[in-house]
Amino acid sequence: MNKSKLSSLALFNKSIKYTIYMPLVVATSAVLSACGGSSDDSSDVSPTTTGFSLAVSDAPVDSASEVVVVFDEVELTGDGAPIRFDVQDENGDPRSIDLLTLPGSQFETIVAETAIPTGAYSQLRLSVTSDSYIVTEEGTFPIRVPSGELKLDGFTAQPGFDAAYTVEFDLRKSLVDPVGQPVIMLKPRGVRLVLNDDVGTLEGSITPTLLDDEQCASKMDLFTGNAVYLYEGEQSSINSLGDDADEGADDSEVRPFAIVPVTYDDVTQAYNFTAGFVPQGEYTASFSCSALFDEPETDEDEVDGFSLQTLDITTVVAGETTTLDIE
Repeated sequence: MNKSKLSSLALFNKSIKYTIYMPLVVATSAVLSACGGSSDDSSDVSPTTTGFSLAVSDAPVDSASEVVVVFDEVELTGDGAPIRFDVQDENGDPRSIDLLTLPGSQFETIVAETAIPTGAYSQLRLSVTSDSYIVTEEGTFPIRVPSGELKLDGFTAQPGFDAAYTVEFDLRKSLVDPVGQPVIMLKPRGVRLVLNDDVGTLEGSITPTLLDDEQCASKMDLFTGNAVYLYEGEQSSINSLGDDADEGADDSEVRPFAIVPVTYDDVTQAYNFTAGFVPQGEYTASFSCSALFDEPETDEDEVDGFSLQTLDITTVVAGETTTLDIE
């Protein structure tokens, strides 16, 4: 209803008696509703798109000085046609990232925030090119990914909530040296997709006396091969905690959710660790100075030189940093 009609009604209201004024106001309100006076209010309409972004981060591995992974595409698979994002550097070439430069809670964005339709996406695929490589003391070797892409779990893009995700590479779990092949395999095991709003950081230190244990004496270098094994939930016995073998190697053991390297700080002379992008929840942490004897995909124990030394329960809160000092 336009302004001139409203003005006419107002003049008419002034000319009638008070006894009929209120009924007229009610009638006028009804007319306004019939004219669609609130049709511009779209607050009850759910948005059909939301913002999507993707970053990468890393939990390092001792045996390498560089782990360069080259990404060229991200694909989201849902009910409709796949949504693809080119991953490029400033020159338009596939994006080359040394994952060892992104420890703990550090990250690098590979897909800037972009609008995507809301709804369920069954899978996220991260395409990795054959130009990827790893540098170790033994030399430089190509990194290969099965079928050339990492296939990760999907997610549901909710209206009104940004879908800001990070791909966390736990290189101790995901890098595999196949026997008799001159390449290093990068497998999806140990690579997980996390929603940034749902994760926190766990950091802390290791008391140096833990390195005086007799099981540490077999190491050539006291500063390497130290790691904190992180298990989901509250585990009551250290004997129930397993190494980084595939599930099923020993069904009585709990496999680690993440393996976090412990680094030595020359300035503070402290042994520190930082686990970034850990989903909120309760965890059991256990330190091992013999992590270098823990081979991916095989089950090791004390006979093979691997064992765990401590048992600590901690809780990670989303958006916060939890401190855990292991003694």
